[in-house]
Amino acid sequence: MNVLITGGTGFIGALLARKHVQQGDNVVIFDVAPNMSRIADIANAVKMVRGNLAYASEVYNVVKENKIDRILHLGSMLSAPSDVNPWASFQVNVVGSINVLEAARYFGDATVVFPSTIATFGHDTETVAADNTVQHPTTMYGCGKAYIENLGRFYRDRLGVDFRAIRFPSVIGPGAKVRHVSQYNAWMIEFPLRGKPFECFVTEGTKMPIMYFKDAANAVDAIADAPRDAIKTVNYNIAGITPTTSAKDIELVVKKHVPDAQITYVPDPEIMKYYASFKIDTFDDSRARNEWGWCPAFPDIDTVLLDFKAELQQHPEWYD
Repeated sequence: MNVLITGGTGFIGALLARKHVQQGDNVVIFDVAPNMSRIADIANAVKMVRGNLAYASEVYNVVKENKIDRILHLGSMLSAPSDVNPWASFQVNVVGSINVLEAARYFGDATVVFPSTIATFGHDTETVAADNTVQHPTTMYGCGKAYIENLGRFYRDRLGVDFRAIRFPSVIGPGAKVRHVSQYNAWMIEFPLRGKPFECFVTEGTKMPIMYFKDAANAVDAIADAPRDAIKTVNYNIAGITPTTSAKDIELVVKKHVPDAQITYVPDPEIMKYYASFKIDTFDDSRARNEWGWCPAFPDIDTVLLDFKAELQQHPEWYD
């Protein structure tokens, strides 16, 4: 199988690239600024194409020339920079995704998997967010993702493109460098494992649905592998760690494994404004479970922490 991974040297993309190389697939990575340290061990086994999703010709060429069967479309501008520069975000996240859909339509019959986000639900969403919950996104990132979810459904129903999407909660894992509203979840684990103190920038009771990055990668492949007629809802919530845990819950698990962990709380007023109106406590993924068998491999903080520790010990060069 010929697999194209946009954003393929990123947080989740590198895991998918490695997995597909190991399966014997022909892997093409399309990335505007490749982080080669994350794929150093497979660099000679993948085809690297440096390109910009916003340029249709570059996307069309990589799909056509490599006879792509499956597009794992992870390339995007993330939430914080999208709000800082919404115009660039529109070009990358919206126009870039349209270019991917058009490439799939014109050049073969590639399945397109689109990772969306919990941010498609707005601050008026109640404590439970299900696949049929009304989406009123309040960020540029969430607006772009919600638009492509709906456009992808149109391409599937009217133009025959095999589009399918999953909405991630906040994804955590080692090596993230940029602070954002939910990054405390990962750093509260990573800093103590590295022997560093962590000053948490939210209150002890703050909650956000989260998922381990390996489950995120597993979900991308799981929905891609599902038979086409199993995909009925098209755009799916997927949950990871349940029930949703507070910052204090994570701290207590961390201190079971790292007794001398130094964790303090100094809430950031601006970030706490976000959580004052964020209510989602349950990310209902029952349709993904029922329609194509989604089930996380890392359903609790203990399981995540042990694997997190192993990743930092075994592959420090990927996460430094």
